[in-house]
Amino acid sequence: MVDLYSSALVASAIVVSGIVSSRAKISSSIIEVMLGIILANVLLLKIEEWLDFIATFGGLTLTFLAGVEVESRLLKSKAKVSSVIGTLAFLAPLIGELLFLTFFTDWSWNAKLASSLALTTTSIAVVYAVLTEYGIMRTQFAKTIVAITFVNDILTIVGISLIEPAFNITTIAFLLTLAALALIVPRLTNLLIARYGEKVVEVELRFIFAMLLLISFFADEAGMHAVFGAFMLGLIFANTMQKHDRVLAKMKTVAFTLLSPAFFIKAGMLISINAVMQNMLLVLMLLLVKMLSKFAGCYMLCRRWLPEAPTFSTLLLSTGLTVGTIT
Repeated sequence: MVDLYSSALVASAIVVSGIVSSRAKISSSIIEVMLGIILANVLLLKIEEWLDFIATFGGLTLTFLAGVEVESRLLKSKAKVSSVIGTLAFLAPLIGELLFLTFFTDWSWNAKLASSLALTTTSIAVVYAVLTEYGIMRTQFAKTIVAITFVNDILTIVGISLIEPAFNITTIAFLLTLAALALIVPRLTNLLIARYGEKVVEVELRFIFAMLLLISFFADEAGMHAVFGAFMLGLIFANTMQKHDRVLAKMKTVAFTLLSPAFFIKAGMLISINAVMQNMLLVLMLLLVKMLSKFAGCYMLCRRWLPEAPTFSTLLLSTGLTVGTIT
């Protein structure tokens, strides 16, 4: 049975975060994470199954939308920029954290490596949500940042996979499926929109959400992270959804009304204040090393290739919710 008390508090937190972020003019994701911390550590709420599902779905949906708005054409045109900065955004914190953990902890090598890899990630969901809230996601500057984030996250996935390889025949089947979908999905989506686009049941949205969950599941089974499947599916849908702004607008409404807030609130609820307080020095040092190494590796390149806002770009590349690896 659903705990209505918990549901009501989470729903109230979603409303409060929207009001506070609008008045304070800061990203609602920050407020939502903070409220999640309060819900779990002060009001002692547990993460219910329904919230866990909606939050996971929210992270995947944000990643999918990022893929839709970036488009494969921009990925090709900005391949050099995204590859170079994305690679350094991965390598710099990896090296920095490994050195710090080697000199200042007695952890095992696998623990050091896994922790360092986890701290290399840059959350596509966070970056996309922030850029969208600031109203700049349609700009080439914002799309380039998302492309860089994607490269960074793919390298993190590869790095973690190398610790405990999970690639198999399913991986090949998954990649072949993506190639087939790239040919089939655009035509099928256009057909559904043409035939059912005016229906209140929103068949096209149901189709997109179903495809998103199926591909994410398939990616996970193939030894790759679900978020990889979500982003790639977004690229496949990109041209079609760009032509149908109404469908994209409806999907954003669903995402930013419920799914995205649930994702960030859950992220906050996973943070234990007691654990943070007991390891405050280590937490702060790991954060400091990550931030400094990201700036050392990326700032000058962002200044060269993203002159509109190099500091803002580097800060975005320093974000990351490592729970679930990427999302």
